[in-house]
Amino acid sequence: MDSHSTEFEGGLIDAPLRVMNPHLWKNTLSLATYLGIPTFPVRTYMACSWLFEDRTETWLTTSRTRIGNFPIINNRKGLQQYGWRLVKGMLQLKTAIAKFFRSKNQDITLAEFINQNEIEEVFWHGAVMPVLYTICTCNPKTIGEWPAKPLLTFLRQLTDGDALLRIQGGTPALVNKLIEGIHIKSGSPITHISQQDDQVYVKNAEGETAVFDRVVVATPTTNIENFLDREQFAEDIALLKQFKFEQGELVIHTDSTVMPPKRKDWSVLSYMMDRKFTRQQFTVWLNSIEPSLVGKTPVFQTWRPVTPIDPKKVISSVTLTRAVVDSKTVALNKELQQRHKVADRKVFFCGSWSCDGLPILESAVTSAMHIAEIFGAPLPFVGLKPKVEVAPQLGY
Repeated sequence: MDSHSTEFEGGLIDAPLRVMNPHLWKNTLSLATYLGIPTFPVRTYMACSWLFEDRTETWLTTSRTRIGNFPIINNRKGLQQYGWRLVKGMLQLKTAIAKFFRSKNQDITLAEFINQNEIEEVFWHGAVMPVLYTICTCNPKTIGEWPAKPLLTFLRQLTDGDALLRIQGGTPALVNKLIEGIHIKSGSPITHISQQDDQVYVKNAEGETAVFDRVVVATPTTNIENFLDREQFAEDIALLKQFKFEQGELVIHTDSTVMPPKRKDWSVLSYMMDRKFTRQQFTVWLNSIEPSLVGKTPVFQTWRPVTPIDPKKVISSVTLTRAVVDSKTVALNKELQQRHKVADRKVFFCGSWSCDGLPILESAVTSAMHIAEIFGAPLPFVGLKPKVEVAPQLGY
């Protein structure tokens, strides 16, 4: 998770940047607390702008109330043109979510949820769906196939007003603590994994072979047949290949054309879309959420940009592989967990894709915890509350 972190003018850039809801990232934040890593609250305001017209027009900017931390519209144009529609949409969504969690049939897709409920289009496609793209970072066409439950759980927590948290020192701080005292062999891909009697043999591209009692494979499943013994693990490969993944480009850059035209409208999250909601992109303004970048040149992360970014202003471009959830994913995960519990099992699989819910860092941690439980390993961090310190001065 720290593979693509980079420095910029002496500051830190996580790729991708992570902020965490304390209810939805419980295990990740508990782990950070156990490792002695504090967090600080961040305010993820958003700005939405229309694209592909004579000029880019910002139609919505938000902030949050001092009491309750609830999202509110804070620009006059947004209130005049869309205020009632957005408020109406918010009420419709809250009602629909409450109805969903009271219902017996919660095994529907997001598209089915939308079709079953009347929710104001500008609110849903202009303000809600962009937030889901931010979390899921998948193709907008496929997100409708996702199970509705984990996405609606996320939206329910989001609208309840809980402050989001960021780890001090970002992803590198967590990774550095996790690997203390552990021998890491990196830079040489695994080329073969096979089992002989009670031992597992692992070979890398340098020709080195190591022998283990147990092996945990923590990677997307897209390339597992490149190194798992195809005869010994034929059934596992057949199962794991059914998990779906997408790749997308995350561009880190200093081109401010991805932000609202007026600097006063800049927010942590900048969403740009056409009026038919067929093309969209989102950008994170890193200086506004990472203390080490305050006072530095404005720097951004844009996911799958649809507008041109000046090549001279690109710091790095990263291809990220993200899991895609569909109606089969829950059943696949149950089958995998059952296989893991078979006596004398030696090879295990985990990752963000390998757990119920959203395929995010929290799911990666939780899937690893499931394997730790099988091993009988202690989990002393479970249930610890995040250590939240005073928010540093950020670049709003």
